[in-house]
Amino acid sequence: MMAEAGFRSLVLSLHSDHVRSVRPTLLLMQTGVFFLLLIGAVNLVNLLMIRASGRAKEMAIRQSMGASRRHVVNQVMTETVLLTLAGGLLGLVVGAWGIRLLEVLGADHLPLGAHISFDGWLASIGLVGAVVLGILIAVPIAWFNLSSHLATALQSESRTGTISRAAQRLRHGFIVAQIALAFVLLAGAALLGLSLKKVMALSPGFRADHVLTGQFTLPFGKYPDESSDRVAVLERLLEAIGRQPGVAAAGTITNVPLSGDNGKTAITPKGYVPQAGESLHGHYSYGVTGDYFTALGIPLREGRFLTSADSHRAERVCVVDEDFARRYWPKGGALGQRVFQGNDSDDAKLFTIVGVVGAVKQAELTEPQGQGAVYLPFHYRDAWNIFVATRTSQRPEAFADSLRKLVRATDPELAIDDLRSMDTRIADSLVARRSPAMLTGIFATVALLLAAIGIYGVLSYVVAQRRREIGIRMAIGAQKKQIGAQFLSLGLRLLGAGTILGLIGAWLAGRAMRSVLFDIPTLHLVTLFGTALVVSTVSLVACLIPARRATKVDPMIALRAE
Repeated sequence: MMAEAGFRSLVLSLHSDHVRSVRPTLLLMQTGVFFLLLIGAVNLVNLLMIRASGRAKEMAIRQSMGASRRHVVNQVMTETVLLTLAGGLLGLVVGAWGIRLLEVLGADHLPLGAHISFDGWLASIGLVGAVVLGILIAVPIAWFNLSSHLATALQSESRTGTISRAAQRLRHGFIVAQIALAFVLLAGAALLGLSLKKVMALSPGFRADHVLTGQFTLPFGKYPDESSDRVAVLERLLEAIGRQPGVAAAGTITNVPLSGDNGKTAITPKGYVPQAGESLHGHYSYGVTGDYFTALGIPLREGRFLTSADSHRAERVCVVDEDFARRYWPKGGALGQRVFQGNDSDDAKLFTIVGVVGAVKQAELTEPQGQGAVYLPFHYRDAWNIFVATRTSQRPEAFADSLRKLVRATDPELAIDDLRSMDTRIADSLVARRSPAMLTGIFATVALLLAAIGIYGVLSYVVAQRRREIGIRMAIGAQKKQIGAQFLSLGLRLLGAGTILGLIGAWLAGRAMRSVLFDIPTLHLVTLFGTALVVSTVSLVACLIPARRATKVDPMIALRAE
């Protein structure tokens, strides 16, 4: 029966159907969170390794006095886990605040977004994750402590400890990884921002300014199918709205654009025969009354608009949009053509096309062209959820209370809700793009700050470790510029390596983000150049501070301290 009517079946779980549209975005956000966590973990490992190098002599004394390797590992593990656990507890506070931030960003408008909450289960997962992260971070720290040569560590003074070449390379590798990951996050945030800008520039196909919309439901018991009262109550309401000062036009429709309902119906012209193996095409189908098209500012291309009188005429008429007309009559001539709705085949149920209007973005601003829409007189649509659209000369929100009172005065059993301006509906429809772009921007900013802290910490440690060497070189005539350039060149080498890896990662990330980007190439050279410029500038500032500190070393004080 379904196949005969031109429908195809797709079986999905209810949860999968709800989140299908935002699944790629949610996966993208999880990847961003993982990158940020990885950058933070790497930064913490680097800082703890610096601390461990300063305690190398202490650990060597402990081992020489009989402390077992297991004792050293347990001590490192305990200290690290306590540190990450304290960070996890602080993270719970930030997480509770982050939930409110998501609400501000409009996450409650996402599918199942109203169920987002911070509860004990989420807190438990966060704390367990903090403990596991502490254990993982403790591994390289313990390895560093156990791999240190005891004799060398015992002979070292308390200046900064000693460090092996392997540990030094590992530390530098961590810095390169931080820069690369921060680069990828920043480039991803830029691509999402550019994509959002492109989407916001799209025309929805109607004039959204000064339009207030709201939804109410006709009680089925009072307004059954085929009842003339269904049309009469809407006409009374629209007449009352039209008498209000400042109202330019008002109309009703079974679903306004960008409201979240994107169901389609098989609408076919008389005589149309699908090709072999092809199903009937689904198109948007709505029931309208009043001056809906004028209220929403949908342009007329040919013929005329529907009016309230069309619900009372014996002749069945309809209006189609230009996408529908172009699909079936690419050379023109849609006016006067007749179409069937659903699986009807009785000529008495044919609708005659009396007008062609502009195409409107119904489900989302980025939906492909050619969807097609058919507008029928409300009498011929079995629907009880009704949207009213009102164009006013005042702010739409200012008319909301008046509209509530008019609906209640028309029928006390009716209650209008979901009162929003069309500008607000457009903004709400972009939540799935706007929120990830803003959150990824926040992640990228934090990641870049962590990378800068990391490179600053490593170079500062190198300067402190080589303080005696700097004093000797300056004592025998080395210039301050030479000293500063030596440490700056180390930072620039790390920055260069991180940027190269970041460029590769950003290109791969762009390819992975194709499903969530709109009209943006995966290899966007301007974005990559801008990202490289920002990362280089911030990292260079982080390098300059320790390099400048190296030039301020007093040879006499440095040599006397040793």
